[in-house]
Amino acid sequence: MPKEIRIALVGGSDSIRTSRRQICATVSHLKVVFDSDGFGISPSQLLDLNFDVAVIDLRLDVSALDLIKSLFVLAKIQNQTVGRILIASQFSDLALRLEAIRAGAVDVAFVSDGMTSYISKIDNCADEYTDFAIREILPTLDKTSSDAESFQKVSVALDSLDVKEAKLLKAFCQLKSDSQIAIEVQIPKQKVRQIITKVQNILLLDTRSQLLLRLFEVGALAL
Repeated sequence: MPKEIRIALVGGSDSIRTSRRQICATVSHLKVVFDSDGFGISPSQLLDLNFDVAVIDLRLDVSALDLIKSLFVLAKIQNQTVGRILIASQFSDLALRLEAIRAGAVDVAFVSDGMTSYISKIDNCADEYTDFAIREILPTLDKTSSDAESFQKVSVALDSLDVKEAKLLKAFCQLKSDSQIAIEVQIPKQKVRQIITKVQNILLLDTRSQLLLRLFEVGALAL
C-alpha cells in the first residue's frame, strides 16, 4: 500500500480548492492536511505546516515564487526542512515551469493537463529526492551559454570534489538515476544522494532540480 502523502492546498478560490480536494479524495493515500486561500500567509506559517507536498496557487495576493524563495531562506536560517512544492496554474507553460524550479518548486501542476497529471505529479513528489520535472525538461532545451563569471564560480566551487565525486556528478548531469549512478561509481545509493546534496550546498542551492538546471546552464559536462 502506498505511503500516505500529506498535502497542503494554498491559494485559489474556494471552488478551485474544493475541486482539488475532491481530486485528492479519489486516491486513498492522498490526505489534505491544510486548506487555505493563502491570503496573507507568511513563510513562517508555511514552514510550520506538516506537509509532504504543498500545492501553491500561482495567483496569491503576493508573488507565489517569491513566497517559496523566502520559505527556503527561512528554513536554512532555522535549520528546518521543507516538503516538496508544486505551483498550480491554468495552462501549460514551459517558461513558468523553469521559473518555478528556479524558485525551489519541483514543478507546476497545470489544470489544462487534467486530473491524471495532477495526481501523478503529487505522487512523484512523495519522494524527497524527486527531480522528475527538470529531467523531463532539460532534453528539450537548447544548449545555453552562461557568462564567464557564472561559469567560473561553479568551476571553482566544484574543484573541491574528488575524482569519484566528479564522476558521480557527471553521471547526474547525464540524467542517470541514483541507482544507475551507484552502480557506475560503485558506492551505495544513499551515498550518491549525500554527495549530490553536498554539491547542492556548495553552490548554495535548495533542491536537486535547481542543481541540475544550474549545471546545465553553465555547461557542467565541460567542467
